[in-house]
Amino acid sequence: MSKTNEYIGLATEAQIGEWKAKYKYGIYAIEVDGHIAYFKNPGRNELNCAMSKADRDKALDIFEELANVTFIGGSEEILKDDQMFIGVSQELKVKLDGKKATLVNL
Repeated sequence: MSKTNEYIGLATEAQIGEWKAKYKYGIYAIEVDGHIAYFKNPGRNELNCAMSKADRDKALDIFEELANVTFIGGSEEILKDDQMFIGVSQELKVKLDGKKATLVNL
């Protein structure tokens, strides 16, 4: 779906500008099946909240918590619909990985 088509939950450019100014680590959007949701990039606090849900038997809990604590607007259906959320969780995994670091032995 192109940006010229209306996504369910599409924010205005003004709203996106406000979010960019408000969240120091930046924001991003995830599009799924005609819906769009906006999230702030997680900081340590949000990552700690998400990681506290870690359980081998319930792996999606981490992604669900991360989505809930970083969601800032758009279509909430993305968070509620199981099929859409599975797609969202694949994208959220990238956010859990964080920036690439390199260990340098001295």
